[in-house]
Amino acid sequence: MGDERGHVAQLFGRDSLYMLMWAVQIICAALLTPVTTRVLGLPEFGTITSANAVMQVLFVFAGLGLQTAVQREYSTFENPRGAHQLIFAALGLTVGVSAIAWFTVPLWAGALEMGDQQVALRWAVLWAGSSAMTTVSLGLLRSLDRLLMFGAVSFLQSVVAEALALGLVKFYRPTAEAFLGGQVAAQFAAAFLGLVVAPPALLLGRDREVLDRALRFALPLVPAALSTFVLSVSDRLIVEAQLGSEAVARYQVAYNVASMPMLLLSVLNSAWMPRFFGISDEAERRSVLASSRDSLYRLMLPVVAGFACGAPIVLRVWAPSSYHPEKLHFVVCLVLITAIPYAGQLAVTRTLMADGRTGASAVVTLLAALVNVGLNLALVPRFGLEGCAFATLAAYVFLYVALEAVGREARVPPSPGRLKLQLAGAATAALASAWVVENALTLTLRAVAGAATLAWFLRVLVTIGGENRATDERTQPVRAPDATTQILLVGPTIAMSSIIPNRRRGERRGSRQQPYWALERRFDDRRATGRHRRRTVPTSAPPPWPPMRPPSGPGG
Repeated sequence: MGDERGHVAQLFGRDSLYMLMWAVQIICAALLTPVTTRVLGLPEFGTITSANAVMQVLFVFAGLGLQTAVQREYSTFENPRGAHQLIFAALGLTVGVSAIAWFTVPLWAGALEMGDQQVALRWAVLWAGSSAMTTVSLGLLRSLDRLLMFGAVSFLQSVVAEALALGLVKFYRPTAEAFLGGQVAAQFAAAFLGLVVAPPALLLGRDREVLDRALRFALPLVPAALSTFVLSVSDRLIVEAQLGSEAVARYQVAYNVASMPMLLLSVLNSAWMPRFFGISDEAERRSVLASSRDSLYRLMLPVVAGFACGAPIVLRVWAPSSYHPEKLHFVVCLVLITAIPYAGQLAVTRTLMADGRTGASAVVTLLAALVNVGLNLALVPRFGLEGCAFATLAAYVFLYVALEAVGREARVPPSPGRLKLQLAGAATAALASAWVVENALTLTLRAVAGAATLAWFLRVLVTIGGENRATDERTQPVRAPDATTQILLVGPTIAMSSIIPNRRRGERRGSRQQPYWALERRFDDRRATGRHRRRTVPTSAPPPWPPMRPPSGPGG
């Protein structure tokens, strides 16, 4: 129990700082949305939305799921050099996929009915490649627990990208191409910085085992990611085909507001995975998976209630009157409560990925994507945007139920029945709020209720932290060296990559003596149990940084 609480304390402690950093940046970027919708016309905003959908498809092929494979290589197999070698493989892959997509734009643009928007599509290709490379680098920075550098790279690819794109639209030319060009410029800067602070190591023929292991794990993530794309983005393509660019722009605004909890859950899931990969004891891992899932469910209650209360107010700020925001509240609530089954399916996905069962997750996600497409084709022509939102909700409910059935073999304890009833009540209340007649009084009451849910959220978060803080000290991982000693140039690092140890699976935990330069921050269950042994430093070489001290509190 103590080890479990220690891990959960870290999941909601330092590990969640990565999600918090992303949350601040996402909110800052989102605050620019009202300006964007007013500077760009509806058709231009619709073009950006369609180009973004293309980017996300190409992003899957350019990244090939290597972000998670990098984290697994580092944490599960204790192979830092292998993780850096996968960065090298990802660099070659993104360049190759981007080049192929760039030169074949005329061949597939017509099939997407975007033949007259090839310039926007080429920007989308570059956006996808640079974003994929940045994401893989962020995966390694997360495993290294280099919070400052993680924040700098993600700040470039989110806030700076949005600000630069908006600046070009406002002061250069109000077109989709200008907006996409700003995004690409910032993404390239973020990708370059990621390669500098999380540099690649040469991947040679004798290291084929590392790449084979990574591809066996990551390749099933490609159809899973494509299916997730279909779940989250294909509805906009169907809406554009059925209802036009203006309708897809209105739906995109509503979806941006309502999907923020799902976006944060996705980021949190990525931030948590290194810890789950590092827990080798299966019983302990199952316990931590269950505890973290239920804690997230408890936090979802005030999140759903708060977003449901504040949605009409946010919509009026987010979009001008031409978007008819007063008619989008029910759409927002349908997408909003999708966060509940989304949180559940992420919990099961974490279980399957920690067990290496990425293939099972891919098959189930593909089935859910087919359900989503079928429902959208049937409901959008008849019910419009509301039918599209309902199709998204139904598909994620199906995905959660199917994954639960597949993941039963992991024997993760189920959530308490009382907690499930509370989630059902929160979803019902959110849907009911969509039918409240809006006037000055109700909007004021919504603002007050939204502030109350924020206090509720903080109280639940503090309670969860208090329940697990007692054993927090026992699960603190070893500190990484000072950030100023870690900023390396890509070229010299590649040349010196041979000094990073390459410990294969059969050799893990076998060696008790390693060079001091091999010390990197680990997320390993040995930190919780106290069974680890301090690595010795050769006396023939001086240490490159001052002696490290243990963290003093939950935040490190």
